[in-house]
Amino acid sequence: MFPDKSFQSRIEEADKVFVSDLEKLKAVQTDICNRMTGNKSQIQKLNEENEGMESMKFQAEKQIAEIGRIVG
Repeated sequence: MFPDKSFQSRIEEADKVFVSDLEKLKAVQTDICNRMTGNKSQIQKLNEENEGMESMKFQAEKQIAEIGRIVG
């Protein structure tokens, strides 16, 4: 019976290692997902900023053309 307990304790120790590794991997995955969510949020904000800037760019181009006609 002694050898069976030895194998059982080794199995239990191996299970602890797997559970620990699994938890670490889940934490890494969560961190990655959080980072991706943050990145998507930043991208959305930048896209919105670019949309506003595109409008201002068009307005500036229009004013440049109008002033160019007056000056030139």
